Amino acid sequence: MSDAQAATRKRAPRKTQFNLAERERLRAALRNYMQENRIGVPALQLRIAEGTDRSPDLLPLKTLQRFLADCGRTNDAFLQPCFQFAQSLPSTGRSDDFARELAGYFGLLAAGEGGTPRSAPVRFAGRYKVSAKRRERKVRVFEGDETEFALGYSTCTVQGNEQARFSFREDVFNPGMVDPVPASGARHSFEGALLFFDPLVFVVAKNLLTRLPRAYWLREFEGGTLMGYGMEAAFLHETDTARPYSNPVDFSFERIHEEATS
Repeated sequence: MSDAQAATRKRAPRKTQFNLAERERLRAALRNYMQENRIGVPALQLRIAEGTDRSPDLLPLKTLQRFLADCGRTNDAFLQPCFQFAQSLPSTGRSDDFARELAGYFGLLAAGEGGTPRSAPVRFAGRYKVSAKRRERKVRVFEGDETEFALGYSTCTVQGNEQARFSFREDVFNPGMVDPVPASGARHSFEGALLFFDPLVFVVAKNLLTRLPRAYWLREFEGGTLMGYGMEAAFLHETDTARPYSNPVDFSFERIHEEATS
């Protein structure tokens, strides 16, 4: 086997398909890059072409504009060089770094009894199925709640190998909280941090497209289920309302066990 063939085999497999959540994260990464570098779509087209060793003619400007504006469905083949370019960008604003800094700000990195960090226990790491039910009462997370949460809302992942570094990522497939859950439509992606103020589990995250915040106030119950309330900032076109944020909504985070996904 030649050296070139060996290098090809060692190379990570190229990503060829993109689901809705991955498309939104890619779109957000490219738009953030444009904003940080103060460039327009034509300049972005040239930088993607240069960064992936392609001719700009293979990256039609109108297709890139439609993807960034979320108009229609862009072909997976077109997104491959965009994804390759986004992967090469410096990692800024990483949610795991944000989680560490936020935990430090609240003093959760200070050693507690036994010298262990006073932050989120490792047991919170994993994937969750999030269900919602709107309720009309004030926020209260320190009492049990027997309400049935039957409305599918999102899936989320809590990650971290250290107790002081827990990142949070959520893919919302039913942002309008309608029943039945729509088979297609708007999808929202959020990234942020999870902190543990025993017994409160607090999550703060940002919408990757709008950069607006959302937060959850939760508590752990039997079986590792997290239950409590969440609310988020209103979108920019909704800020003429009396309150620029949503009403509190009941949420249940039910753990997705490994055997359930195998």
